[in-house]
Amino acid sequence: MVFSGMRMRNDDLVANVERSIAHAGAGGVRYTRRQLYYEVCRTLLPPSRVFIAAGQTTAAIGSSLTLALRRPYPLWIGAIGASLLMSVPWLVRRLPFTLTPPLTEAAFDDALAAYRARHGDPPGLLPDDAPPYLALNDREPDLYDYGLAYALVCQDASIARMLRANFLHMEMACAILSLEEVTPLPDALIAMLIRAPAPRILLLHDASPEGLQCAADAAALLDLPHGFRVRALGLAPMHALRRHLFAFRGSKPSEHLPASLNLIERAWLRAGYRAEVAALRPVTLLRTLHRVTRPVRRRESWFSGLRRWRTTGYMSWPT
Repeated sequence: MVFSGMRMRNDDLVANVERSIAHAGAGGVRYTRRQLYYEVCRTLLPPSRVFIAAGQTTAAIGSSLTLALRRPYPLWIGAIGASLLMSVPWLVRRLPFTLTPPLTEAAFDDALAAYRARHGDPPGLLPDDAPPYLALNDREPDLYDYGLAYALVCQDASIARMLRANFLHMEMACAILSLEEVTPLPDALIAMLIRAPAPRILLLHDASPEGLQCAADAAALLDLPHGFRVRALGLAPMHALRRHLFAFRGSKPSEHLPASLNLIERAWLRAGYRAEVAALRPVTLLRTLHRVTRPVRRRESWFSGLRRWRTTGYMSWPT
């Protein structure tokens, strides 16, 4: 197996799979095979190594340039090297960049097969052959008497299955469906959403030309009635860059890109990069969706409370 330009033993890779399984299933979280693959990539190549390597390389280059300028001052050379070594990882961590997966999918399949031969199925891993989803029209009739404020639609069917397996639809009190299951939107779901004052469709898509085009054409794809709004919660190219998600590089996009993208995002997409929602940690994905749909109210500062003392009426400031 080839990993980062060198050979890696199968036993070491299986050990990394074991650690990745513990990380992905922390807290009893269920995850998909694709999410486990990205977790193994994070175990093999954590971003902290990239930051430290960038700092060490820059420190070495800075010290070499100081020597090349014929300034034989060891104290200054050491100070420059130490400052670059400490500051560059901090700066690199805040710069947007993309990491490519250090492990091929074929090597991951072999390592997962070796793990299953030794220990059985990984705990928390969802089966590849998903059971047929029970459509809304086949459920209990009294279910349609309840209203829903929003529904979450996932571009990736496996992500929708993973969210339902972690009972996120119970916590968020919404329907979680894949794009294939709501094209067009079922009549039963429309009847439940129309009871809400401002029904919304939350769309979770990948950072790819197909995902962005899906977000742009969501209203037409779902055949939404008048008054339904679509809110895109999916990955944007800048989100993938800032989070340093693993991304694949494929063919360049042929369709037109949305006008809302900046120059960096356009260059990233035109270079063929694309990042999946599965590249996020399973726990991070669950927490992010829960926080976005139900934002936590910020605590007011002491200064804002001080300004309200003028209007309390009791012991107010004299006018």
